[in-house]
Amino acid sequence: MNKELAYCLACKEEQKLLQQQAKMAAMGEMIGNIAHQWRQPLNTLSALNVSLGMKHKRGKLSDEEMKKFREKSNLIIQNMSETIEDFKNFFKPNKIQKKFKVHEAIESTRRFVSDVYNVHRIKVNVDINNHHIEIKSYKNELMQVLLNIFKNTKDAVVENKIQNPRLNISVTEIEEQVIIHIQDNAGGVSSEVLEKMYDPYFTTKFESHGTGIGLYMSKMIIEKSMNGSLMSENKEEGLLTTIVIAKEIEDWSYSI
Repeated sequence: MNKELAYCLACKEEQKLLQQQAKMAAMGEMIGNIAHQWRQPLNTLSALNVSLGMKHKRGKLSDEEMKKFREKSNLIIQNMSETIEDFKNFFKPNKIQKKFKVHEAIESTRRFVSDVYNVHRIKVNVDINNHHIEIKSYKNELMQVLLNIFKNTKDAVVENKIQNPRLNISVTEIEEQVIIHIQDNAGGVSSEVLEKMYDPYFTTKFESHGTGIGLYMSKMIIEKSMNGSLMSENKEEGLLTTIVIAKEIEDWSYSI
């Protein structure tokens, strides 16, 4: 009996460690995304500042130009502030279920990767018939799952040198479940990879580029915390990932 208890405790500790590793990997990815998203507005602010200084030096800075500078600068700063707010909310401990709209979780995650996706010209199409679809669950954890899938799509697009890459996302509801389909055109994966891609520590990337725990933790989050399922399959153009989650689950303590 003591051996069984010790084994259970060891398994629980391992799950906690994997969860922490996955969160840290997501944090590193998102810090990189924020760096990309901030580079352009910082350059724009710098250019505006130089232009303002030159006009002031020549005595050609009008009240109207000063007003435009303030408005444009404030807009840029507000957008940068929203990026940090999204980042802060994503990593805020969130163990209480809350109602949220599914499309908001998708849009928030898309903002995190927007600049990186723009660099690689990946077009994201979101098809949601009902923008009012709500679930009572863990928003940050769903975003972590989406972020892992978005990242893997980007990696596949780059590795396979896909022309005109795209990611199609659709959301539907059937009775008490919400279904999210995420389909890319990055060529799919081999049957061997498909079989093992949700195993812990399995990765097709170099050690410095992947930990092999992102998709495993994503599956654990969906199955154990959201009473759902996460699966992938090859389609004609690429990989189709399907997330099925319950609209509402019993309010237990989140304990992956």
